[in-house]
Amino acid sequence: MIGAARPPYIIETNGVGTGPAIELLQILARSVGVDQAVRILPFQRALLALEQGSTLYPALLRTPQRENRFIWIGEVYADRAVFFTRRDRTPVGSLAAARELPRVSVMRGSELQGMLQSFGLENFETSNSEIDNARLLHAGRIDGWFTLRAVGRATWAQLQFDPAELRTSEAFATVPFWIAGSADLPEQTVATLRAAYRAARVDGRYRRIIAPLLALENPQ
Repeated sequence: MIGAARPPYIIETNGVGTGPAIELLQILARSVGVDQAVRILPFQRALLALEQGSTLYPALLRTPQRENRFIWIGEVYADRAVFFTRRDRTPVGSLAAARELPRVSVMRGSELQGMLQSFGLENFETSNSEIDNARLLHAGRIDGWFTLRAVGRATWAQLQFDPAELRTSEAFATVPFWIAGSADLPEQTVATLRAAYRAARVDGRYRRIIAPLLALENPQ
């Protein structure tokens, strides 16, 4: 199994993958008797490994462009694409307001960059990571940060920045993270994994695992 670090879903600690999405995937992996270790790779390498076959990915955004490239086992969490701004600025309430921001940043090569382009926004720059974006916003070097709500809040907290300094816009899109599998997985394996996922949803394990993600909806 492989993945790319994307807190709070997939967290890398000294080369080891942890986080809610990995915990959920490991429950499913036990049902088919596969190694439960998740190898953390840079995003493009992890996606290539998933395309090459015979593996599982803990939390991949399910987009129309990827729909037929992979097998979709079960939803981890539906996150929301938002603009983060600092406390001294009015939250972004529309795309027209987003166009008025002098400097917006988004993670380079991410699905969110493509979303901004589809919105027709041109006033954005890209950076290598969400941590870079959070630091830029905190330092006042950008005026808006376009990312996923849970991802942004978790990154802000990871850097120990004051949550009161962060303003969050309304959602501009809802994008679901799913456990994904390579297209060549055997049908019986897929059926067993999906059954294990349904069982986790019914017996409360899923709810317990995603509790940290739900806490990011209304941070204290």
